[in-house]
Amino acid sequence: MAVVQMTDEEKALLDLAYTDGERILEGKLFDYQEKALEELRLCVSHLKTRYPNEAFQIISFQPSSAKGCVEIQFVQPGFETREFMLKYENGTFTDNFYDVPHEKEYDAIVEGLLRDAGIQARVYTQFPFLISEEIKSGRELMDRRPPLGRHSEIFMHADELPTYEEATAFSEKVKEVFVENGIYSSGIIFFIRDLNTLELSSGPELDAYARNRKNLMKMISAGFRCFQVKE
Repeated sequence: MAVVQMTDEEKALLDLAYTDGERILEGKLFDYQEKALEELRLCVSHLKTRYPNEAFQIISFQPSSAKGCVEIQFVQPGFETREFMLKYENGTFTDNFYDVPHEKEYDAIVEGLLRDAGIQARVYTQFPFLISEEIKSGRELMDRRPPLGRHSEIFMHADELPTYEEATAFSEKVKEVFVENGIYSSGIIFFIRDLNTLELSSGPELDAYARNRKNLMKMISAGFRCFQVKE
């Protein structure tokens, strides 16, 4: 058994993975745990190299000995409600963080398409599926073929909340815009009373507001799905 120098974060993550009590916190590792530490450091290094301008907080770690691949879950400080994953298997890294550096550009493109159709809205999109490729722009997220799966949240200002029937009918108009522009997505439209007066400057802030149960009386929602037609 070796005594290994580790950061407090590394000790905490290994302790969560193995629940060996004080021994890991003292830096005392078995050989297989040293290997797990190397895997953890490899994954963290990949994240920092792939996304050098982003901050991460690792919240869980699964070594390869658990089920043949390495997995880490992480969040962005300040936006802990959305969790991300990185997987390392057979020499390949995949993750679902690739959209975050480009989400403002992508959402602005969608907002422009809706505006061209006479719909003034705020948009926040999440791409949940793991991929290995590096994404370099919001336009690439839009144009990539085959298209990436995504979930779109549309936020509409409402002086008065629509009825459920009115909200559902309006969701069909949004769906038409998505289909016409080849945007294949699940989606939900939030009609929020006095949205324009709320100080919500980003997609994650809008998402957090809509998912806060104390705001339920101030909004109504309607869902939609746009499937790709197989030729």
